[in-house]
Amino acid sequence: MGTLVLDTDSGTNLPVQRSARFATRAATLRDLIKSEADKPENAGATSLNVVEAMREAGLYWLLVPESIGGVNTGISEFTALAEEVASADSSTGWSLAAQGIATMVAATFCSDAHVERMFGGARLPVMSATYAPTGKAVQTGDAYTGSGRYSFGSGVSHADWVSSAFVLQDGGKPVMQADGQPRVVGAFLPADRVNILGNWNVAGMEATGSFDYEVAEQTFPLDWTFNQYWTEPMRPSRAATIGTLVSVCAGHTGVALGIARRSLHEAAHAASLKKRLYATASIADTPTFKLDFVRNEAIFQAARARAYELFANADRKANANQPLTETEIQQIRQVTTWTHQICRDVAVTAFSSVSSSLRRPSILARNLMDAAVAGQHFIVNDMSLFDAAPCIIDQWADESAQSAGGTW
Repeated sequence: MGTLVLDTDSGTNLPVQRSARFATRAATLRDLIKSEADKPENAGATSLNVVEAMREAGLYWLLVPESIGGVNTGISEFTALAEEVASADSSTGWSLAAQGIATMVAATFCSDAHVERMFGGARLPVMSATYAPTGKAVQTGDAYTGSGRYSFGSGVSHADWVSSAFVLQDGGKPVMQADGQPRVVGAFLPADRVNILGNWNVAGMEATGSFDYEVAEQTFPLDWTFNQYWTEPMRPSRAATIGTLVSVCAGHTGVALGIARRSLHEAAHAASLKKRLYATASIADTPTFKLDFVRNEAIFQAARARAYELFANADRKANANQPLTETEIQQIRQVTTWTHQICRDVAVTAFSSVSSSLRRPSILARNLMDAAVAGQHFIVNDMSLFDAAPCIIDQWADESAQSAGGTW
């Protein structure tokens, strides 16, 4: 697992995971995803035709433990899946990745009783979740009573269960834990118990359906909830071993790689066909395009290789049931943010290189805006690089100190 090889059968020069069978399965849906994404009626959320096709292909349950019907794959394969789907349509890839994580959280951290309630039917469920604790709840015996309003519920309009986070209250004040943090519980509620507000009007990632939603005041049993800090997995899985944060990074990285990959393909194709006014050669034959393209292709390949290298290492640790070190986690945070910056730069260059990209419909224009919006997620802001810096600097300093004479 995790070995990089050339995918000579697919007609691409991109290295892929040898075990990326679900990315290969997703590739068979590529034409459907692209055609559905171009329909105006699907501008606000993922097409239900695509959702159903991805369910039939088993794409939502890669990180779910095998004991309850999932695949329990490594995050390298999850990244490859997100990349493949996002290269067909970035919004669809985003929703799939977000809902794959949400479904993993439900399967890994919820009580046995609630997992049986959610996963015990004839059809495996698909979840949506938000993690910001903008709700409040109080304990009343063996139940909680809570309410709240939430943002960025990716895929909530076609989810079966929806998770929301509540800060527990006592006497109108947050209940504090021993570590000084407020106690926060997540609760997966049936989708018909949340009110979707339908206000997803955005510049990019339009079809993720990341609507705000409201949980009106209601009571739910304690066993419907889980520790929102993800510190108490109830059943083993590879994702639980390496941590939810790393799995989230893997999904976001895959989406960014998919956007950049599609942008490079579209720019190369369009530039080979188009000529500037009065020019005798195609745009692809101009020195400026050649230089810009090979530079961006190089940084894309470098970011992609580094990302899969780190995720393959995480898979090896998960297979050995070993947690990641703090340095390994911070390296993944670093590459996730860096990949989004590369994605944005590639999308800008690809859009700028072909003037026809400004006319709708334009995948280069859509990718440009999607890359900009993807880079706004809290997990890839510059603070992630500041947080990662001490571990990474110390690693380089330690390696230098171990060399002959203490310097290179």
